[in-house]
Amino acid sequence: MSEKITKLSQYMEFVENLSPDFSLSRGQSKNYPLLPSALRLEDGKRKYTKRAINNFLNNFKINSYQYMSNPWDVKNDIEWMLYAQHYGVPTKLMDFTTSHVTSLLFAVEKAFSSNDESDAVVYFLNPNELNNKNKQQSKIITIDDSLSFNNDDHEGPFVIQARKINPRVNAQKGLFVLFQDDDCPLEDTVTDNILKKLIIDGSEKREILSSLYSMGINFTHIYPELSSVAKDIVTQQDILDYQREER
Repeated sequence: MSEKITKLSQYMEFVENLSPDFSLSRGQSKNYPLLPSALRLEDGKRKYTKRAINNFLNNFKINSYQYMSNPWDVKNDIEWMLYAQHYGVPTKLMDFTTSHVTSLLFAVEKAFSSNDESDAVVYFLNPNELNNKNKQQSKIITIDDSLSFNNDDHEGPFVIQARKINPRVNAQKGLFVLFQDDDCPLEDTVTDNILKKLIIDGSEKREILSSLYSMGINFTHIYPELSSVAKDIVTQQDILDYQREER
């Protein structure tokens, strides 16, 4: 059963009472199914075919070399997926983070971008239990160059970690759930000893985002780059305008 919160303090209380086994989380601006970008649905059907998903990655490999400083350092298809996903290519990887406050920021980040007051969500994941269920290994799977990946030794999505080859992956403390072509949404296949869902009241997203920024939790803090500086400048102005209206 899902809980709903309206304040940052309630979120912090939820996290404090959460078992440390739920070490990963993911924030979403809306209550979308937990599927990676390559497997998402459109009008009830998969948006991309298996062939298209394979072509995405192969075409990225072929066309990206001239723009990468060390393309030969990418060791396997998982690392290629990490690179491709960073630049918007649909893959079978779904981002999670070990930073629960980062997940909350992602959940409410679009609070000022529209008048949409849809509820946001944060999912909390127990990676060891998920991997025990689907891969019969009670640990996070580490991907390295020596790994011979066997697609037949598991029954659903499982958690992996790879080299931090992408600065953003490192900054957001990212790990990933790897899906296969026919996997269902994660929330449809697990129980609450593996996945917990916290709903963020849509009418309070702006207030929660304001509270996060007041504590110095912003996108420049997570991603120290110019695009984050620009995003924070605009968001801080939105927050000031919002606070004036509320007085």
